[in-house]
Amino acid sequence: MNDRELKLTPLQKAMSRQMLASWTEVPQFQLVAEINCGAVMAFRRLVPYKPSFTTIMVKAMADTLQNHPKLNSAWAGDHIVEHDEVNMGVAVDTPRGLLVPVIRNASNKTLQEIHQEMEEIKEASKEGKFKMDALSGGTFTLSNLGMFNIRSFQAIVNAPQAAILAVSKIADTPVVADGKLEAGKVMSVSLSIDHRVTDGASGARMLQDFVALMEAPQDLG
Repeated sequence: MNDRELKLTPLQKAMSRQMLASWTEVPQFQLVAEINCGAVMAFRRLVPYKPSFTTIMVKAMADTLQNHPKLNSAWAGDHIVEHDEVNMGVAVDTPRGLLVPVIRNASNKTLQEIHQEMEEIKEASKEGKFKMDALSGGTFTLSNLGMFNIRSFQAIVNAPQAAILAVSKIADTPVVADGKLEAGKVMSVSLSIDHRVTDGASGARMLQDFVALMEAPQDLG
């Protein structure tokens, strides 16, 4: 036997405590929706700086949350905090493990500004070197595993945040358009919500608006 004992880094210890608390203390449920990605794929081809799908989703979710403050809230024990700013956390894979850098005030930034910040996050994630203030203050988290060919998954709420969106791959899927069956590009998204903060109807309305914006991305600034 050549078993090895792998020591946990301080970051890994902190993450494990956070995930344990999120899983055991948060009564969470999931809502699942599908996005027809034909329009957003065409939109992305037209944008000269070529934002990633994650970038587009960050912008779309930030804009959506402005109209759904319950989902941009936090559980605070004996009260709920509705955040004034939408600070989007983006889960990224790094050599140091899972990290969640934050794009602050994302709803007041243009798609191009968010694209520039996402490019900076991409570079920093190669070595996992983020300043601590870049990893704090998030009010909502997005986790995209579509690049790993994942068809569907559910993410754990990043407490004390109210919700997290799990994003899967864009898959070839039969869709009905104008009464006719045709090949489509469809993405599955799963919204996990802290039931102490809000309920299924509120989450469904928010997810419905997010899907509508992703399917009409020309409205993104």
